Amino acid sequence: MTPGTTRRQAITMAAAAALLPAWSRASVPPGETEVVIIGAGLAGLAAARLLQERGRSVVVLEARDRVGGRCWTDTARLGFAVDLGAAMLRSADINPLVAELRRRDVRLQSDDGDFWLFDQDRSGEAARDAEMHDYDALGFAYDKLDDALLDARTLRSDVPLASRVKLDSAGPGGRWIDLAKALAGPLHVGVEFSAVSALDVPRLAGTGNDVWLPGCFGSWVAQSATGLPVFLNNAVVRIDWNGSGVTVATAEGQVKAEACIVTLPLGLLAAKDGILFQPGLPEPQREALGRMSMGLIDRIALQYEAGTFEAPANTQALLRIQGTRAMSLRLNAQGLPLVIAQVGGDYARDLEGRGDVAMIAAARSQVRAMLGEAVDRRFVKGIVTQWGRDPWSRGSVATARPGFASARRNAGRALTSSAGRARVLFAGEAFAPIDWIGSATGAWLSGRIAATEALRVLG
Repeated sequence: MTPGTTRRQAITMAAAAALLPAWSRASVPPGETEVVIIGAGLAGLAAARLLQERGRSVVVLEARDRVGGRCWTDTARLGFAVDLGAAMLRSADINPLVAELRRRDVRLQSDDGDFWLFDQDRSGEAARDAEMHDYDALGFAYDKLDDALLDARTLRSDVPLASRVKLDSAGPGGRWIDLAKALAGPLHVGVEFSAVSALDVPRLAGTGNDVWLPGCFGSWVAQSATGLPVFLNNAVVRIDWNGSGVTVATAEGQVKAEACIVTLPLGLLAAKDGILFQPGLPEPQREALGRMSMGLIDRIALQYEAGTFEAPANTQALLRIQGTRAMSLRLNAQGLPLVIAQVGGDYARDLEGRGDVAMIAAARSQVRAMLGEAVDRRFVKGIVTQWGRDPWSRGSVATARPGFASARRNAGRALTSSAGRARVLFAGEAFAPIDWIGSATGAWLSGRIAATEALRVLG
């Protein structure tokens, strides 16, 4: 054990590490297969698993030295496993991925955490517990945003969600409107509320039946790759797709296949220094990619001494602050002495630019403002994500600008050879069904959809 690590922590670390496959850091893929999949995130792994179960040969090429993509469990830096990517699964009663997990007898924990709301005094320097009417005011404002979203969908109104909302500081939502907008914008899809498309955003309100994996979601994703032919450290540089098949090139060699499934994050797919398609992507597809962008949501994990927070696991805490720098906190996250702070949009980009230390300090400041100096003195260590600066993601979640909701569909169209046969299919959270876009469930669904299409190609 390392100095300062308890026996219980060491056992927890060992158990978490045991879930992760022992991937080779350098691997050379075979020269031929039926389907080649680019990306070993949840979409790519879901596609590979379905194809393998149907008896098809498949190769998964992954640029990173790990699987999981934005589903990432850090098992080392805090002395226990912590999800720094996808974690909570919403609306478990209607969530198809939750149904699959239950079918596999994966242990799930209902999210029974409390909801704590804090207000600022008039000076904006101190926080106090919010009163019942404050909870009601925030709920009213948030419900109005969700109602506006549903109305826009009914009318097929491809406009900024903000243009559909009639709320002001003098109304029932009062001073909580800005926080409601932050929950619907930067903390939900990683862009400012003014840039949220009314037709390109998942529902704000779920069914209220959310779950999480005690063993960490990212660890489960990594474990789900066991037995699949995943080749790490294989960044794809070129896809030739207009011949009798597809040829995918990496620095380690080439893989020839009947079909290819691309599951790269939109930020990488649309990058000028990304994969070279030969022939190039059709103009409508390039134009669609240009009308989308990557929203940014980062997580800051703060470890505290055991017993610091007298709160149920995954209790959500929110502080009304001046301006747009909202932060969502989860206390005792995953049942551990841990706070997961979430930031999004412009605030997340600003913090990324200032570095890890500034990100940790900002999250500690919010915890301190809510719960006091005594809690801050029990702080142990913090770690952060910087998905915007990650070269293999370049953001957190794909979004389309208002007025261009159809870009998502056009950007994910299959590439078809001159013989009329689909050769390159696209999958990932960016191309998921609308109610699940931007989520792990959406990535999983889209991977399976793409695999089903690939089976049709193979015949």
